[in-house]
Amino acid sequence: MNNNMDNVFADEKGAPRVVRGAVLYSGSRLLAELAGRVGFETIWIEMEHGPTNFETVEGLCLAAEAGGAVPSVRVSDSQRCHILRALEVGGRIIIVPMVNTAEQAQSVVEYGKFPPLGKRGYNTRSRGVHFSLDGPQPAFAEANERTHLFVQIETRQAVENLDEILAVEGLSGIFIGPGDLSASLGRTGDLNCPEVVDVVTDCIRRARKAGKHAGILVSPGALLTAALEAGCDLAFFAGDVMNLVTTWPEILAAVKTQS
Repeated sequence: MNNNMDNVFADEKGAPRVVRGAVLYSGSRLLAELAGRVGFETIWIEMEHGPTNFETVEGLCLAAEAGGAVPSVRVSDSQRCHILRALEVGGRIIIVPMVNTAEQAQSVVEYGKFPPLGKRGYNTRSRGVHFSLDGPQPAFAEANERTHLFVQIETRQAVENLDEILAVEGLSGIFIGPGDLSASLGRTGDLNCPEVVDVVTDCIRRARKAGKHAGILVSPGALLTAALEAGCDLAFFAGDVMNLVTTWPEILAAVKTQS
């Protein structure tokens, strides 16, 4: 484990790095810690497509940190209570799905950052501010520095509004949702088709040029390679269920039912 827990996007020497992540759909604390110990810099905790509640998220954040990884939480939507609670239980990277406009992105910052960047709710006794042991002002300032807010670009509308979204102060970056984006472009599930790859890489390049981070969740292949070449610096490409659905059938097929 060699992860930088203060600035996830820099290595131990302070140089920029690609943050590599594993996705947890199972909600297993054991696997959250294991992924960190294997070397993944961040762990994806899923709330949009799954039954995970905030008590479970808190346990997964603790487990990820025990393994040396930074907890990333995809909340179910952009409501204030979801962004706030994900931060308070320990999420360091918050990913908000289906953000299509600069106004929506601005609301994410309002809910997720303390003043002067936003209007995050005042609470001095959460994990997300280390219980404010040194006082609220330094705790809140540190939280603003250590937490990252990403909005997901998943529709043609979001792509059209990308420059305005990227101009929102306090937003760390954008996160490409290639599945929904491919559907919005009329190429559902065809993640490696030239049109989808071109749109994704263009969004990433524009984000990096604007001084923002850019992320994606996609299995290894042409799209991931193109995204990394375009400057993507937050990449989720492995996972518990994601990998088991391919490896388990292969292992099963290797053992015959008849001698």
